[in-house]
Amino acid sequence: MNRRLIRRTAAMCVAGALALGLSACGGPTGSASAGSGKELTYWSMWKKGEPQQKALSAAIDDFTAETGIKVNVQWQGRDVLKKLQPTLHGVPAADLIDRNLPQVKSMMVSTDTAADLSGVLDEPIPGESGTVGDVVPAKYLELGKAEGKQVVLPYAVVANGFWYDGNSFPGLDQKTPKDWDAFQATLAAEKKAGRAPLALDADIPDYGAYWYSNFVVAAKGPGSFHQAAADKTGKLWKEPAYVKAAERVSSLAKGGYFADGYDASKFPAIQQKWATGKAGFLLMGSWIAGETKPYAKDGFDFKMLPFPTDGAPGSGAPIEATTYGWVVPSKAKQGEAARKFVAFLYGKKQMQAYADESQGIVAREDVKVAPAMADTAEALKEGTPYNTFDGVDMDFAEWWTKTFHPLHTKLVTGKISAQEFSDQLAAQSADFWKRAG
Repeated sequence: MNRRLIRRTAAMCVAGALALGLSACGGPTGSASAGSGKELTYWSMWKKGEPQQKALSAAIDDFTAETGIKVNVQWQGRDVLKKLQPTLHGVPAADLIDRNLPQVKSMMVSTDTAADLSGVLDEPIPGESGTVGDVVPAKYLELGKAEGKQVVLPYAVVANGFWYDGNSFPGLDQKTPKDWDAFQATLAAEKKAGRAPLALDADIPDYGAYWYSNFVVAAKGPGSFHQAAADKTGKLWKEPAYVKAAERVSSLAKGGYFADGYDASKFPAIQQKWATGKAGFLLMGSWIAGETKPYAKDGFDFKMLPFPTDGAPGSGAPIEATTYGWVVPSKAKQGEAARKFVAFLYGKKQMQAYADESQGIVAREDVKVAPAMADTAEALKEGTPYNTFDGVDMDFAEWWTKTFHPLHTKLVTGKISAQEFSDQLAAQSADFWKRAG
C-alpha cells in the first residue's frame, strides 16, 4: 500500500473515530455518542487577557461565523489538565484542550485518556489546498508523541538558547561560535572587561538544569541525557562525556562567569539584571523576549544563539524545545466538531494572527515571526528540535526533582565539584532506582 493511500485510509479512520468519540479503528475506546457536531467545549491553558487568548478568541469568532459551529470556551489557565482530569474516565468536561507533552503524558497518556490524533494530519485546511500534515513539520510532531501516538498536535513552539542584546554583541549573529570553546572565548572576554558574562536565577532548579542537560546533548546528541537518567545502575553518569559536562558547569560556577548574587537571589532578580544590560547572556526559552520586554533597557535587541555543539556547526544541530498544542480526550462527545475546529486553526491566516499577537513561533514555517523570534525560528528550521531536558523531567519526574535537582543546584552554584557531583549522582541514582523497584 503506498504512502498516500495509507494516509487517506488513516484520515477516514480517524474522522470516523473522532465522530464516534474516537472509539473506532483500534483507537482509544470512548462514548458511543457522536454529539450534534454543531458545538464543542474548549478549555484553554491561556488566561483571559493574555495575547494568546486574544488571538484564539478572534479565531473562534471567525470559525463560528464560517461554519455555524459554536465553541463554548473557558480560559482555564495553566491548571487546565488538573481541572479536567476528574472527568476524563466518564464524559469529559471538555472536547478539546491545549497543553504541552509533559502534562499530557503524566495525566492522560498514563491513564489512556488521550486520543491518538495522527489521522487528523490528513484533514484538509479550509480555504487551502493542503492538509494539516502538509503544513506542520514532522520534527515538531515528534515533540507531541508518546507511546507511538500523536497525543499533542502542536501549534506553538518554544526553543531554548543563549539570549542576548544584539547591540552589545554586534555581528555575533553573523559569526556563530563553531563550538563551546569558541563561545567560551566570548564569555572570557566579557569577564576580562569586567562585565558579567552570564545570568542565572539559580533558585529555579530547572533554570540551572538547562546547563548540564545541554552540555550532555551537545556532546552526545539527543537521547543521551535520557539514557543516563534511565540507567538504574547509575554508572553512566561516571562515563567521560557526562563527567566533562559536569566539569564545564563547574568551571563556569567556580570561575566567576555568572552574575553576582545568582546563587542567593530570588527570581527574577538576575533575569532583570540581564534585561537591563548588567549581564551578557541568558540560557532560557524563547518566552523570555515577551517576559522581560516591559523592563528591558531601551532599544534592547533580542537575539538568540543556539547552544554550541562539540562538533562542527551545520544543519541538524540539536536545539532544546517544547510545543504547545491541541489535545482531545479519548471519550470526547463532540470529536467531529473538535476536528473541524483544529483544522481551521491551522490555516495560515489564523496561524499568522496567533504569531503576531503572541509574538511567538507557530508550527507553520511559512508564517512570518516577530523580529525578536527570527534567530530562534531559523535555528528551529535548520536544527533538530528535541524535548526539553531530553524528556527526563516528564519520564522520570520523581528522580528529577528528588535526586537530580538538589545535586545539580549544588554543582551550578559551586558548592560541590564536578567529580563530587558525578559520584554522588551515580550513587544516589542507583539508590533511587533500587527503592523504586
